[in-house]
Amino acid sequence: MKIAVYSSKGSAGKTPISTNIILDKNFCIGTNEAFHIYDSLLEDNRLIALDTEEPFPNELKEMDIDIVFDLAGSISKLAVSITSALSMSDVVLVPIYNEYKSLVAGLNTIHQIRQYNSNIVVVATKLQKGKKETFIDDWKKSNDYQNIADAVKDKFPELNIPVLPLKYSKVFDSIFEQQQSIQQLMQANALAKYNYREVAAQFDDLYKQIGI
Repeated sequence: MKIAVYSSKGSAGKTPISTNIILDKNFCIGTNEAFHIYDSLLEDNRLIALDTEEPFPNELKEMDIDIVFDLAGSISKLAVSITSALSMSDVVLVPIYNEYKSLVAGLNTIHQIRQYNSNIVVVATKLQKGKKETFIDDWKKSNDYQNIADAVKDKFPELNIPVLPLKYSKVFDSIFEQQQSIQQLMQANALAKYNYREVAAQFDDLYKQIGI
């Protein structure tokens, strides 16, 4: 399976999502990030790193390979790394968090990538509970999630784009520090198993949605 993780807005959560998938599911990674962290996480035979103006190899389309494309930059005629990855992916994950610039950039990203790939899933990232919010466990009831989901539905009512919640968690720092996925961290530590159960369940829902 080939998965693209892309938003034109930085700090939306592309790399944490990509990293957890590759560690959890033993995927390869393709990236056009000039400064990336994958050298320390993966063997060379599981990593493709290239420049923004360099396309991902066309041969990947026909190869039976599980890969996540962690994509940075803006779509343009020169940014063929982005468009080549989008075109060959089975699904595109677009992370958006509840902040004005991220919402605008996320919606614009969806508009741009439609011409390359229509199988889009939005991940509502960095969800936090407000002081007056009383829901338990169901992060789709959070104001952060509802604002993102409503914006996507209002802008693209005809696409029926799934919007999945992903709460803010310090576990994403631990992923990079320990070089382990959320599930691997939970298996190694009883306290982590308790503290990270919600975000782990949210990744399970994401995996079910995209079929991995």
